[in-house]
Amino acid sequence: MSTQKAIVVESPKAPFTLSTREVQSPGKGEVLIKTISVALNPANWIQREYNILIDAYPVVLGNDVAGIVEEVGEGVEGFSKGDRVFGRAMKGGFQEYTIVAVPGFLLHIPKDKNFDEVATIPMAFTSACIGLFAASPIGLGLNPTYSWDKSQQGESALVIGGGTSVGQFAIQLLKSIGFLRIVAYASKKHFEYLGQLGVTECIDRSDVPLDSLATALKEPVKVVYHTIDLAALNTAYDCVCHSGAIVSCQPTAPMDRDVEAKNITFIRLAPNPAIMQLFKTAEQVMIQNLSEMLNKGIIKGNRYEVLPNGISGILEGLERLQKGDVHGVKLVAHPHDLRN
Repeated sequence: MSTQKAIVVESPKAPFTLSTREVQSPGKGEVLIKTISVALNPANWIQREYNILIDAYPVVLGNDVAGIVEEVGEGVEGFSKGDRVFGRAMKGGFQEYTIVAVPGFLLHIPKDKNFDEVATIPMAFTSACIGLFAASPIGLGLNPTYSWDKSQQGESALVIGGGTSVGQFAIQLLKSIGFLRIVAYASKKHFEYLGQLGVTECIDRSDVPLDSLATALKEPVKVVYHTIDLAALNTAYDCVCHSGAIVSCQPTAPMDRDVEAKNITFIRLAPNPAIMQLFKTAEQVMIQNLSEMLNKGIIKGNRYEVLPNGISGILEGLERLQKGDVHGVKLVAHPHDLRN
């Protein structure tokens, strides 16, 4: 069995370290991917810091990968050695080779897309898409059948944290189903790009504090997508209209308002074993439609920054994410760069 470089957490809350591991062989219903690009997410350092959903140590974290199929396991159909693919890693994306399940989140890369762009998609897009499109109780149900007939024509929305990876996807999805007014609460430096994605109004977070956002908004909106800042969930309530809807990808953000008083639909994206099968079913519907969305230009990946120093660059990137020093871009690493 050959070896590979990997970013490993050796024990609970231990630091990320560069190490060497064996390259695994794919089992039944799995493929082995040579990881060309891997995207970093804030969830990666949070998972390590708080020991979330980690069954055993040492562990390799990381989820969003793009690369080339190296080996196909028993029973896998639709993928062959040499295929360009992207998806969500089962057993850690922060390594040179990783395993992805089939069926699972694994798709062929469109001819006009590169490895870096599609590596930005899996986790952030899933949060935005399931939260907005999937039916209750896991989403707002705005487009559960993935119809492109502008079913929400003329509606209004606010994305708090429009410049984030999740926010960028939420904006594109809202535009795709006909939202006419899409407001982004974000840093001014992102305004031009967010306008290209579909934003019609921008509110500068540096000029307008959270407690003044509802006033700056002038008219309440039908839907609020809350991506960042735990304190912003109460503000989301203040900005949404009666019988409107809020979705939050912050599972621990406090909500101190009376949801029933405004008859609000409120979805909090958080791991919940009781509805995991509903999530998996909705995710498969999403995956089946994602290729069409990319090919039609309905969705494009995040802006990204490629980290230097190959796989070891992941260590610097995770540190920057934990410090809050990354804004408006997804960090991407190339695990095979600089390989001896």
